[in-house]
Amino acid sequence: MPHRRILVVLLLFVYLQIFSVDATLFPCNTTFSCGCSRANASINARIVGGEVAVDHSWGWAVSIRSYFGNHFCGGMIISPRYVLTAAHCVEDYIFSANLLSIVIGSNLLNGTDGQRFTLSGIISHPSYNPRTKENDIAILQLSSAIDFKNDNVAKICLPNVTPTEQSQYPIVTKQVVAIGWGHTTFKGNLSNSLQQVTVKTVASKESKCKVYIRNTNLQFCAAVNGGGKDTCQADSGGPLMFYSKSEQVWVLAGITSYGHQCALPDYAGVYTRTSAYISWIQSVVGNDGIVTVQQSKAVIHHRVSYFLTFVVFSLMILNRFYY
Repeated sequence: MPHRRILVVLLLFVYLQIFSVDATLFPCNTTFSCGCSRANASINARIVGGEVAVDHSWGWAVSIRSYFGNHFCGGMIISPRYVLTAAHCVEDYIFSANLLSIVIGSNLLNGTDGQRFTLSGIISHPSYNPRTKENDIAILQLSSAIDFKNDNVAKICLPNVTPTEQSQYPIVTKQVVAIGWGHTTFKGNLSNSLQQVTVKTVASKESKCKVYIRNTNLQFCAAVNGGGKDTCQADSGGPLMFYSKSEQVWVLAGITSYGHQCALPDYAGVYTRTSAYISWIQSVVGNDGIVTVQQSKAVIHHRVSYFLTFVVFSLMILNRFYY
């Protein structure tokens, strides 16, 4: 009968609208001077692999460019004149910072709305080990200051934890978000659009982490069970972030460092543990306006999925009408 067919169509429409994309919108506390972008981040925690980020939802995202303008690594804005990245991204440019530039304020690698800055210096961590990737962190000094009156740019918050918490932070099994323009598959192509992916921090004793991590005090792992979600080449140097529910801002948990290929089920990605380097960052940046946020938890909240309830309810209705 027509009314029954209409009911079926309506049920299918509701399902597609509600359950096809399980996205969560993260509100931003605009009174904070960090961790808040022009647009709120929308995260689809169930999507396989990465997803395109909402325009201008990650205002601190940085594309590091070669002399010829090609993207090769990521980074994040931490203050008006400084950008944080991985040391391995810039180890060949310590004495030739003028050959590099950064682009900020655009979701697209070929976008026209971004701002380009040249570098006046590169400060790599003095104990960086290129073989083990320990202390894989570096600071880029810009030739001129970023104007944060431009709504497309922002700076990320840095974590403020006690010395005894540094090696256990971020908390294991918490969800975190990575962003970048890196390869969408191993040895694949760059993404022209900024991508975001949700993963979980992994205990260093788990097999997917312990076979690959070098120093658990300075590094940590993140992945998802079964693989399929990860950072990849050219995402290096970019941020791994958590959402602070109490402050409603995004805080830097780690810096994308290395991994075994990309998104394999038995290998987690390895990230530089940002909390271990706050004192060093402050010693380099000085009073240039970095902001730290006191944190004890790194939590990203999910919507509760009512998929099974929906299916059962729908079947009961259809059974009633058709039988």
